[in-house]
Amino acid sequence: MIAPFGLICSTIMGSTETTFYTIALYTSAVGIKKIRFVLIAALMADLAGMLISVAICRFLS
Repeated sequence: MIAPFGLICSTIMGSTETTFYTIALYTSAVGIKKIRFVLIAALMADLAGMLISVAICRFLS
């Protein structure tokens, strides 16, 4: 059986892995200089992903 911490950590990493990469890539492609609101929205989505991944891993184990 996989340890609950390992399962939760790998799920969180998979859901939040590319946040800063996609922000840098998409804003530079369009030419956006101020990324404050994009960063806030992305970090809120990461937090939601973390909470949901913990809930799902607890439900499955």
